[in-house]
Amino acid sequence: MHGGVVLFRGTGADAMRYVEADRSRADDYYLGDATGISYAVVDASGEANSRSLSSDDYAGWVDWINPDTGERMGRPRLAGSDRQGSPRFAEMVINTPKSLSIAAALHSEVSEALDAAQQDALSEIQRWLAQHSVTRVGPRGKQEVVPIEHMQVVGITHRTSRAGDPHRHIHMQVGTRVWAAGKWRALDTAAMFKQQGAIRALGAAVIAASPELAAVLDKHGLTLEPVTGEVTELEPFNALMSKRGAQVRKNLERLEAEWEAAHPGETMGPVVSSRLTAKAWAFERPAKKPATTREEAEWLTELREAGYDPETLTRKLVSAPAQSDELSVQEITSRALDRCAAACSAWTRHDVQEHVTRIINEYGVRATHEELRELVALSTALALEDCFSILPTGAPAPEHVAHLTTLRVVQVETELRDLLTAHTPEKKQRHRDVSQVAERLGQQLDAGQLDAAAAVASTDPLVIVEGAAGAGKTTMLATAIAAANDHGRRVRVVAPTKRAAEVAHQELGVPATSVAALVHAHGYRWNEDGVWMRLTPGATDPATGAEFTGPPPGTVLRRGDRIVVDEAGMLDQDAALALFTVAAEVGATVALVGDRAQLAAVGRGGVLDMAALIRGRIFDMAEVHRFIDPDYADLTVRMRDRYNPGDVFDQLDRLGLIRLHADGDELQEHIAQNARDGETITVAGNEDATRLNERIREERIARGLVDDAATTMGRDGLSIGAGDLIQTRSNDTALGVANRQQWMVQHVEADGSVWVRDAHDDRKREHTRHLPAEYIREHAHLVYAATAYGVQGVTALASHTILSDGINGAAVYVGMTRGRGENALHVIAESRAEARAQFIDAMERDNADRGLADAT
Repeated sequence: MHGGVVLFRGTGADAMRYVEADRSRADDYYLGDATGISYAVVDASGEANSRSLSSDDYAGWVDWINPDTGERMGRPRLAGSDRQGSPRFAEMVINTPKSLSIAAALHSEVSEALDAAQQDALSEIQRWLAQHSVTRVGPRGKQEVVPIEHMQVVGITHRTSRAGDPHRHIHMQVGTRVWAAGKWRALDTAAMFKQQGAIRALGAAVIAASPELAAVLDKHGLTLEPVTGEVTELEPFNALMSKRGAQVRKNLERLEAEWEAAHPGETMGPVVSSRLTAKAWAFERPAKKPATTREEAEWLTELREAGYDPETLTRKLVSAPAQSDELSVQEITSRALDRCAAACSAWTRHDVQEHVTRIINEYGVRATHEELRELVALSTALALEDCFSILPTGAPAPEHVAHLTTLRVVQVETELRDLLTAHTPEKKQRHRDVSQVAERLGQQLDAGQLDAAAAVASTDPLVIVEGAAGAGKTTMLATAIAAANDHGRRVRVVAPTKRAAEVAHQELGVPATSVAALVHAHGYRWNEDGVWMRLTPGATDPATGAEFTGPPPGTVLRRGDRIVVDEAGMLDQDAALALFTVAAEVGATVALVGDRAQLAAVGRGGVLDMAALIRGRIFDMAEVHRFIDPDYADLTVRMRDRYNPGDVFDQLDRLGLIRLHADGDELQEHIAQNARDGETITVAGNEDATRLNERIREERIARGLVDDAATTMGRDGLSIGAGDLIQTRSNDTALGVANRQQWMVQHVEADGSVWVRDAHDDRKREHTRHLPAEYIREHAHLVYAATAYGVQGVTALASHTILSDGINGAAVYVGMTRGRGENALHVIAESRAEARAQFIDAMERDNADRGLADAT
């Protein structure tokens, strides 16, 4: 399962249009009215009573009318100037890898087995939600969290995408009205957002572990890879199916628009729809005779033309699946807690279950959903015995509140705090003036920049510099480095990520590397579960088998060296502990340069917060230089402070920076038509980015900017051709690429490998790399639109930020401060009042990890 929880706030009629738009009308041949909409009432024990719903009953359910009694379950709140309208349901999609959908389209037995596995996944998730969902009871300010007594869940099954290509998925819609304490109440959707990781892991594991599905695939000469859920023999055809599906969808949209223009006021029936779908398939393929979708096995034809032949199919070897009773529960629980500790300072029982389920899935277990449920429950319970709560004794501890931790987390944070304290001088340090150095370099620094540069250039053991987006941290660092060098002191620049280090290297013109690379050179190692250890000279490196002889010459530190950590707000605790340990050993000093208002560490964070609190002296650069409009520059400072977001929205509106859109399709179309090269587009999550990237790419093809003739496929399932902008997502020294580094595709080879150049390298000689097809398939994707982590550190001509329920205040601030010129905020809303309420909610969201003190 991919994607997260989405709150739907429209009417019942809106919901019908929404679910119809997500699949082809070809589904009508498989699913008659009512058979595609399942409805279940699930009690707190997980027992469900299920039946189908008619379209009218479904629309009424969305409008809070109980399908069983016809009574109203409440009246949805309308959007106001400072609040959004009531969510009608919370949706997650139960989907499968593309190759599994293709297999189901080829073989009816596989189709039946996949349907059963997806229904098992839906049933397990329904059961789990009923046992763990909560609501709130009591007057405002004195509410208590209580479990629900029963809830309603709808499942809408689709077999195809909009284009009609195989795409098996179920829209699981959880009603936001639940029964508890004698009346209908609101589902605590905030709790569900925190549960979504466990839900996704459970759904994916049930399908991948299905013995019946694996057996039916095996019967047809196909292999279900137990970890990824892909059908290994069909996986190479995923790119073809996705590319052909996109072509058919575009053709179908054009034909439908032409029909509707020629038949105003008429409704398209199934016969016309079938004929148009067949034409969409046959368009630009004159050798094909148009036929109805029912008569033509189009996808089998497409596969055969691409080289698929079931008679000569070669089975691929995969790791043997494991049985549930073969796994070590103790090992599962230990690894799950390691992953919890690597990800955050405190966690919920749902986080533990998520990691337990994913680890079981990675072992490739084959088990019924009942057996899987038992193994997950046993492993989760055992893992929880090794956790303790950081809440006061007797305090309420709802399951969705992160209050569990382990001694390992406490130990690392305690050691880090001790090292920060040891780096804090007892007396206030005096710093030499660096204004003459700035003049020599031709730089005009404001007072805040000069003070910060002087501090960084000094011998002060620990310096903390914070700067708003666009405050000129890079310019300040250039002066600081030159001033330190003038006094014979070396400065080593590092950053939490290799990409951030590459940006620092390009902008400062000095060597820069990631924190991980520096501490790795000094013996630190970590495994896939986030467990750190350190090699001593003479020890054997477990990754290479070679003897560790100490840091290589280019990485040796000496007393008095200044280590500057750029983007320090993203530094995680394990890396920080290693860095400060190495610095203490050699007598190096540290300067942390970042902004706590921007993005936090991906794992256990709060390093900059701890350092600022312990050091007690912060150099804050609050004067902003990046933006052309001085009024907007002042507004970004208020955005950074998160104070009175409603007023910030009103000012954005007065500056003409708010863009309202009727729905997601209209928003995507606007962005695809209007966004230009050199502009950033920030979205909440990877699924949002994938959808938007697909539409932008189509527009670029139409404009002749991208070659769609020779393509390969990225990890997002989208085609990549010459002219595309992609992002690499895994550091690879041999290939010369960094995580989140952006590249322009120059050429695609016949084997799927690509030639790329650095998209942000202004050097006359292009920074060209050759990336193998396997790397592209596993570690690269389109990046016209990206999450905030993909754009932080970028300065662009202009920016677009898309507001949604999944985006938080830091991401909005990052997205809205990328462009020197216009920084537009895009919102799906019927009115500015509704958009304002969404903005306030987003700016008040903060899910950053800042250590144990801030965990609850």
